[in-house]
Amino acid sequence: MNGDAQALHKSPSVICWNCARSVSLLLLSASLGLAASAFAVAAESDTDPPPLIALDEAEAGAQADGTVIALSESNLRVALEGFSLHADCRGSGEVTILFEAGLGGSSLEWSAIQSALAPQARSCVYDRAGYGRSDPSPQTRDARHLAAEADQLLDALGVGGPLILVGHSFGGFIVRLLAMLREADMLAMVLVDASHEDQLHRLETSQGRKMMPSGRHFFVSPASIPDSLPSSVRQRMRLHARQRKTYAALHAEMASFRRSAEQVGAARHLVDYPVLVVRRGVDLYAGESDGAGKTTIWNELQRDLASISRQGRLIVAENSGHHVHADQPQLLIDLLSELLGASGPAAPQDTARSRLP
Repeated sequence: MNGDAQALHKSPSVICWNCARSVSLLLLSASLGLAASAFAVAAESDTDPPPLIALDEAEAGAQADGTVIALSESNLRVALEGFSLHADCRGSGEVTILFEAGLGGSSLEWSAIQSALAPQARSCVYDRAGYGRSDPSPQTRDARHLAAEADQLLDALGVGGPLILVGHSFGGFIVRLLAMLREADMLAMVLVDASHEDQLHRLETSQGRKMMPSGRHFFVSPASIPDSLPSSVRQRMRLHARQRKTYAALHAEMASFRRSAEQVGAARHLVDYPVLVVRRGVDLYAGESDGAGKTTIWNELQRDLASISRQGRLIVAENSGHHVHADQPQLLIDLLSELLGASGPAAPQDTARSRLP
């Protein structure tokens, strides 16, 4: 699922938010681009994200924090603190690319792009805690904690720099905070029709109603999976989406969406590495009475995302809806190949790590 603005008929909807406002909240997905379903209660706390964990090769074979177990040549199971994440890394090269899915999204969405880039770089996808083949996490599901878990995953996989982070929708929040933890490693970032920290404020002000629940008592229904993905991938995604743990993870991330936006906004700063912002070209609000205003807001927010970098650039995927990587995978392949071609020899890197505010 994806945390920004997707068409109503392609997004999950809130079925019951305190049960009294179920009809009006069917409009939730119009501004958030959600993509799977959930009915679990979100955990809410102000605890710090878990500490960083590095892979200790001497512990290989023991299922301790940082242990990586190879399920097959590319499929890996990585133990963190009390749970494990499923990762899939393909290819080789100096540069590592990490792909981050949106709310309720799947690592499977990136398969075609991963395979195409394998001759040029090591490309990794993973299922966030609770999704796909990953275990649930006891931690709060806001962007700050999710970025910390992704950081631990990269440590366990032995990934340093140069690093390219690719985030779709809500995944954009995660990679922006992850980039702060990995600033010395960053080669570039690609934001794919990504969430913006001001989108709720802008869209709710425009619409005069809440576009995302602020509490934890709500239910959502599943969204359709992009038709542009291969049927075999769609089938596997449907099976994963029906797991109770997936519902719980999605609900928890949605319940923390506002907090995630606040975290990203507070951490916003200008970066020197390239940031490519790829927004959809298809107008998902065409025909709606207030569609023109929503489209204008979304496009302005996407343009603003490019301003977080001194080398920011906005690209319009003319033939794509919200899932640009599924609708126009070759565009993403070309852009990433361009970044890889421009990377050249890796410069010496400062190994100091940043902390999120």
